[in-house]
Amino acid sequence: MKTRIISAIVMLAIFVPLIIIGGLVFEIGIAVLSLLAFREIIKLYEKEKKVPLVIKVLAFISVGLLVMSYESLLPCIALILLFCFMPIIFTDNKEYNINNAASLFGIIMFIGIPFYTMNIIRMSSIEEFIYLISITIFTDTFAYVGGRLLGKHKLMPKVSPNKTLEGSIIGSMMGTLVPCFIYLFYVRPDINIAVLIGMTLIISLLAQLGDLLFSSIKRNYNTKDFSNIIPGHGGILDRFDSLLVASLVYTIIILLFL
Repeated sequence: MKTRIISAIVMLAIFVPLIIIGGLVFEIGIAVLSLLAFREIIKLYEKEKKVPLVIKVLAFISVGLLVMSYESLLPCIALILLFCFMPIIFTDNKEYNINNAASLFGIIMFIGIPFYTMNIIRMSSIEEFIYLISITIFTDTFAYVGGRLLGKHKLMPKVSPNKTLEGSIIGSMMGTLVPCFIYLFYVRPDINIAVLIGMTLIISLLAQLGDLLFSSIKRNYNTKDFSNIIPGHGGILDRFDSLLVASLVYTIIILLFL
């Protein structure tokens, strides 16, 4: 527990100033996090299939470019397609083929796009970014507390044995209520209350599903944590999974509906 608390303090000491400063400092910080996250998931992938070194280097470059692509997202994705698929011509089919290229492209998108949305949201507004963080913090915290105090029914025991239905409900309630006030007072005071509640609830619920998704990935590879880079907490993806999904969902909602 002591290690976990110290690690949390260190994370806050690093991440909070990045959020406040914003700009290029934040962008570089998010790019570094995305590369560390990609390293975690590619190490799991390589338990089953090794990626040639040159192609792996191109993949890391692709993630960094994607996260910092700003308004050039589509050209960047096109370039990543070339990075992933063109090497098929020059490699042995058993070493690297179209199936491997498709898997690698999917992993790059899976990691890069959510981190890209985090970057875009912070560039747009620190208040919106804090709103998203508050959703994940209040959802995760009260889901844990509610589950410990009132949890009786397992949510998805095969994926995450400790999560309960009661905890999920309490987490969603608090993960909706408090962030709604933050959004209402600091982001858009003129927003329709029903729309705001619906949006926040959806983000809270899908953030929990995102957490379960990443837990499912770990179980698929028979591993407890994505890495041990954060003592007591695991890896980057262990700590940022909910926020990544929340950022992605919020971006989709804003682009399509608001």
